[in-house]
Amino acid sequence: MLGSKSHIVDLLKNKFGFDEAFNYKEEPNLDAALKRYFPEGIDIYFENVGGKTLDAVLLNLKVHARIPICGMISQYNLIEQEGVKNLSKLIYNRVHAQGFIVTDYYHLYPKYLEFLLPNIKEGKVVYVEDIAEGIENGPAALVGLYKGRNVGKQVVVVARD
Repeated sequence: MLGSKSHIVDLLKNKFGFDEAFNYKEEPNLDAALKRYFPEGIDIYFENVGGKTLDAVLLNLKVHARIPICGMISQYNLIEQEGVKNLSKLIYNRVHAQGFIVTDYYHLYPKYLEFLLPNIKEGKVVYVEDIAEGIENGPAALVGLYKGRNVGKQVVVVARD
């Protein structure tokens, strides 16, 4: 289940080492929050949400900002997708935005593991798993994933050895 604002922010700052953080789901005005937390603008934005979040980010990008795009979860279950109004900011700020999907990089997976696993063991890379126990809890975990209830990677444990 999604934790409180202080829990999420604490996790991002103290476990993952972010300089600053906020819970966008608890901000009444995302544009104002982005201006408050990024007064000089945003250099890089990893797009995985879309919709209103992307629209607010577009208003706060620096010139020559970069946006890797791999998902837009806010749009997945909508009958009609939300329009994004601030796309002209991509032009004015000369933003480089590029979509990608994981299958583009399957050939690099062995090299990725060779790099990642030692860094996890050394504590240089940290992660959080949200674990649901039992196959009977799988559907609720999936629904929770799309509603933003999980913190970290959602895992369903079918059986423990």
